[in-house]
Amino acid sequence: MVAADTPTSTDPGPGRTTVTSPAVTTTTLEWASITFTLGIDDDGARLRIRPGDEVVPRLPLTGLSDPGWILLIPPNPAVLGGGDDLLWRPSEIDQGGVAFHEFGFIATGPGETTVTLTHGWQEFTFTVLVAAHQ
Repeated sequence: MVAADTPTSTDPGPGRTTVTSPAVTTTTLEWASITFTLGIDDDGARLRIRPGDEVVPRLPLTGLSDPGWILLIPPNPAVLGGGDDLLWRPSEIDQGGVAFHEFGFIATGPGETTVTLTHGWQEFTFTVLVAAHQ
């Protein structure tokens, strides 16, 4: 038995938590994270995202011997983490596609940060604004 002044928790469904007390009932939603994939045409993009969301720049290479993209200006790690987990995807060349690199960044906290990647003379920049978690 629960005392009248003790909050209780019920399960109203997936992704929701309801806490009930004699005076207040609140429901919070737990949203699934979203992955934003950016291509070379998205250079200069500004994204508004939430903590836990992922930003994945997917940038083309000129071939299998291409040295790849380099993280020139890293993000503020308090806002956007990762970026050092470079993924190499050469298999698309065999299927008539272009090889590319993927960088994976995860929104870690509120704020704004800009990231610049470079490939020879070419640069790719994007900015994220991470909203405070509510």
